[in-house]
Amino acid sequence: MNYDTTILASPNDVPAPPSTDRLSISGCTVICYHAHRLASPAHLSTAFERGALQAIDDDRSYASKLRPGAGLEYSTFIDAGPIPAALARIVHSSHASRLQQSVLWLGEEYVVSAIPILLSMPRPERVGVELNAPLTVDRLLRFLSLLADPDVAGTLRQQSAAAIVAQIGITADEIERSWSVPGSFAIQIWNLDGTDGRETTSLYEGIRESAEYAWEISAILSYSSDHFKEDGLWLRRSRQQIYGLVRSGFSFFDDHMVFVNADCCLEMAHLPAWLRDRSDFRLRQYGYDSSSIFVWCSGVLRAAIAEDLSERYRDALGELSTRQDVTAGEQVDMIRLHIRHTRLLDRIVNFREQLVEARNRALDEQIISNRSSNRALNALTRHMDKYGALAVSLHRVHEERERSRRDSLIAVLAVVLAVVQIPSFVEQIGDWADEHAWSRLGVSGALIVAPLVLVWLALRRATR
Repeated sequence: MNYDTTILASPNDVPAPPSTDRLSISGCTVICYHAHRLASPAHLSTAFERGALQAIDDDRSYASKLRPGAGLEYSTFIDAGPIPAALARIVHSSHASRLQQSVLWLGEEYVVSAIPILLSMPRPERVGVELNAPLTVDRLLRFLSLLADPDVAGTLRQQSAAAIVAQIGITADEIERSWSVPGSFAIQIWNLDGTDGRETTSLYEGIRESAEYAWEISAILSYSSDHFKEDGLWLRRSRQQIYGLVRSGFSFFDDHMVFVNADCCLEMAHLPAWLRDRSDFRLRQYGYDSSSIFVWCSGVLRAAIAEDLSERYRDALGELSTRQDVTAGEQVDMIRLHIRHTRLLDRIVNFREQLVEARNRALDEQIISNRSSNRALNALTRHMDKYGALAVSLHRVHEERERSRRDSLIAVLAVVLAVVQIPSFVEQIGDWADEHAWSRLGVSGALIVAPLVLVWLALRRATR
């Protein structure tokens, strides 16, 4: 079955440019991602084992989308600090609750923090950023632009890392590196009550309404461009450009539509989420109600791991290339690290097959293609292979040198023993003893014993 649904058959199907405030958003979620590399993978496994981090355990959870043993842990919410005031101001919000984050872990020393920011008109549960009026596309674009700003992203990254440190009981320096994952926002629009002309109780009509709102959808998908964040400049595109971005999407039923490109996963829907028990559960536990965004999250995690590991092995290759050899102890450490990371690489490469539903496997394939994630994965594989081969070669050089040194020492020992066995030398020792020539005996003994001691010490050091 093909889940890639045609929305616009040709540029002629693109409607006329709308007014800038035609689409009004009463509820949406924007998810940003921050990655962290810990000094030891034991910190994370221990945190899940003792409950400092807890996986979402419910038959309504997205764990049901994965086969048993997939290896992905998706934690319940932990604190992520206050929302930066500038983000609340830019959407004219007078109330914003603290941010929360989920920790995604595929094993070893890496985690990705998913921080969902809910933007919503007032609801019984005051969660997220409370809007005074529905969002227009222009205002949402300004919010996304500010969220991607390096200073704001840096603040959220630091808050995320500090909260993880506090939650699992480690020190700040045990997080070796933290970074914001660029160009990776996931967005679910789940309440369009503010849009004129829509029945508030009607579901989103995936194909028809995606075509109708093609201009707005194309603008949101292009949030990373500075050209569209002010003055409705997104309306100055051509029909061909709109067609290129919105001609097709992914859907299973016609009550939503999913769009993915290199920078964004956007789901358009109108449930509203709180009308359905499962949707309400997922909105509370994950911050979104979209298996497509769940797949996107896993893709962000895998890409972040592959890119960082690739850089680490590339740097390690550069360091190894300056070495003359590696010791046996160093090679043991290298092999252990290589085995751990090979196991992690296998999980990354085979993760798609752990997705139960064919539609999610198809979507994951499209996401990986759009984000060129395989480039980092291929580079990582090459660097790991070269690293392993170079480490083995350098250890062989070390072994050859040690063998050569042992052979030289053994040759010295053979000479010493041969001298000791010369009859005339043995007789001379006896004469010196009879004459009480102790100094000559001492010097001769030292000349015999000293090489033997040196040989013994060298052999002992070589076998360590």
